[in-house]
Amino acid sequence: MGNVFKEILRELAKRPDISLGFVLKFILLVIPISLSLAIPFSFLTAILLTFGRLSADSEFISMRMAGLSMWRICLPVGLVAVFFTVICAWVNLSITPWAKTEMEGMKASLFNLMKREPMLLFPDQQVMDELPDHLVFANKEDGVLKSLQLIKMENFEPQAVVYAKEARVTVDFESPNPEMLLDMKEVSILTKGEGGDFHDTAQPIYMREAPVGVSVEEFKQRGTSVIHKPVNLPLGQLFERSMDPTLGSEVRAECRTELSTRFAFSLSCLTFALIGVPLGITAQRRESTAGFIVAMGIAVSYYTLLSIAGMIKESAHLYPHLLVWLPNLLFLGLGLRLFSRLSKR
Repeated sequence: MGNVFKEILRELAKRPDISLGFVLKFILLVIPISLSLAIPFSFLTAILLTFGRLSADSEFISMRMAGLSMWRICLPVGLVAVFFTVICAWVNLSITPWAKTEMEGMKASLFNLMKREPMLLFPDQQVMDELPDHLVFANKEDGVLKSLQLIKMENFEPQAVVYAKEARVTVDFESPNPEMLLDMKEVSILTKGEGGDFHDTAQPIYMREAPVGVSVEEFKQRGTSVIHKPVNLPLGQLFERSMDPTLGSEVRAECRTELSTRFAFSLSCLTFALIGVPLGITAQRRESTAGFIVAMGIAVSYYTLLSIAGMIKESAHLYPHLLVWLPNLLFLGLGLRLFSRLSKR
């Protein structure tokens, strides 16, 4: 999500004339993705603060002296945990994949922007690197690119440099190979010489007019490629791909890991509830800062273990789809042990 967020903000900074609806749609799509992290962490923090305060004020002791068992005291917390688990399952299994696909598609929507108004693709006085194997720099004035500099790249090295006084932009989508056409005026072309250096070249080529076509087929396909990423697939397709024998073992392992991650992460509220109650009671802290620090430590440990499993998601021989359950099992085991010891007091 962070990479997508950075990419969208970069495009907004480069192209301030993008519509307000584009920005609002992005903000709305961030909300469900944020909820998948915010709900479990907020729930854990609330448990630690509440039970820490009850324990510090001796209210927990009063309830125990009144004959209430630990299970009876924690029943409301358990019901709330189940409710939040259902919400998290809905968010993680359905809403978040859809939102991620839409956010990735917003980057691909620059291709649709190219269809409507190609000039919007070019930022003013900034390098444009979206076109495959090309870098473009120009000033935008009255629908025309002024002082255009176009660099043809190959294997990350410049092969030719084109200078033009001005250029008009059109896009031809009707041809079998869609192209962006730059109708340039007063053009100078500089190519590499025999020694592989621009200084070794002969006299630069000069033309009064020169149309240049840049292929946009790869640019067009960016929007379709992101749909097949496991993190963006809906649950049904993810099940199918994880069992598809025609796919490679790495792809199937990645799909199985994504499936396990979604289900394991959905149970984080139950895990945090079971470990949060005994930790909150034994901490006996009134300060919100102490509870927040404990919650942060638990959450960071939990998410770090999940991230480690995600780093090896393509290594089928390491069973990453089983390793993603390790954080839940560890914290559930620790929570049950602490809860059992607390019940016997």
